[in-house]
Amino acid sequence: MLTADLVHVRRRGDRLQVVPLCEPDRARAREIAATAIGLIGAHLGLARGTLLEAWAQVPIAPSELRLARGLWKLALDACELDEGAELDPVALRRDLFLLAARRRREPGFDRAAVLREIADARQVGTDAVEQALYADLPSAHILRKASLPSAEALVAKYELAQHQAVLLRAVSVRVRVFCPTPAGYRYLFRKLKFHGLLYTISRLERVRSGPLSPRERVGVRENSAGYAIDIDGPFSLFEQTTKYGLRLALALPAIIACDQWEVTADLRWGKDRRPLRYHCRGGQGVALEEPDGEQALPDDSSALLASLRGLDSPWQAATADTILDVPGLGVCVPDLQFVHRESGQRVFLEILGFWSRAAVWKRVEMVERGLRDPVVFAVSKRLRVSEEVLPDDVPASLLVYARTLGAEAILEKVTQVAARAPVEKRAG
Repeated sequence: MLTADLVHVRRRGDRLQVVPLCEPDRARAREIAATAIGLIGAHLGLARGTLLEAWAQVPIAPSELRLARGLWKLALDACELDEGAELDPVALRRDLFLLAARRRREPGFDRAAVLREIADARQVGTDAVEQALYADLPSAHILRKASLPSAEALVAKYELAQHQAVLLRAVSVRVRVFCPTPAGYRYLFRKLKFHGLLYTISRLERVRSGPLSPRERVGVRENSAGYAIDIDGPFSLFEQTTKYGLRLALALPAIIACDQWEVTADLRWGKDRRPLRYHCRGGQGVALEEPDGEQALPDDSSALLASLRGLDSPWQAATADTILDVPGLGVCVPDLQFVHRESGQRVFLEILGFWSRAAVWKRVEMVERGLRDPVVFAVSKRLRVSEEVLPDDVPASLLVYARTLGAEAILEKVTQVAARAPVEKRAG
């Protein structure tokens, strides 16, 4: 991931734009990327310091420094480095320096003798001691493995990473997307959930106002419905802004994979946290293969699904592939669905553990104003919402949990909700 100082941006009034690569800059970027990839490949098994010294010898013009530093950082991010020593450097230095301090009080201090004494105590050679003494310093880390793309792919990654770095400074993000099939929306919504983002979704009658360009019109029906997604940015939070910002940035590839997309973000940019507006859009996204539903689940949801399947229950648990929509109010994207083995009745589960209280009240409003699909909303106790906010005469219920969701408690809620909802027979 790039940092803000590595992004080539331009300010125009209250707008922030990422400056795209154009020829001949793109050709030069490929040359720099190829050089970086070649140097890393030639330094496998060597220390980071040696690699950095080789990179420092590459001729880079002053106007190319930011581009080169960005490409180099992304290339290094694809590398695996470790200390490369079996001995603990911290403990080794402590023992060696204490022994050396004692020996210096004696006449005829011999550095080699001190090293041998430490090496003998650990049953290793003196060369191993010297090698491990400062092995925990970053410059001494050994380059073990590098999963590097081609030069062209690294440049493309750099272009995407610039936009991702901008979103790290976002207060709020509004996304408008169109996908030609429901599978595209499911892929995007699952990514938003997988990364633990705080968002609300509403249906759009049109993806955007105004006429579409000929390029955008290919494969897109102008009046087709899309979705608007409002996402909380990392600068809207009081804590964990860095971790949340990375999650937001990692969701961007799923957004630009949509057939038509538009992103607008309110930012706090620079050291002075200047308010700026960022906007970008595109169309005919690269089709991404939708992963298996269980692979797209967060770890806690996957563990919960495994626990549910281990119970003897009339309900069969699986990942949900349904989008629940209340026109004019919002969209609910369940995580799991429960199908009764005999009647075929379905009940959905949406986990709201990391969300805000406002998101919970939005779900309550959706139930009160027309959501008739049976749903259990699992809500973290830290959100301070009572299960009693939903009455017993609606086909939905809140399940408030402390730290982890219990499979038995969920099945109990699912059974209660199913009893209040009309039975929907399976097709066929």
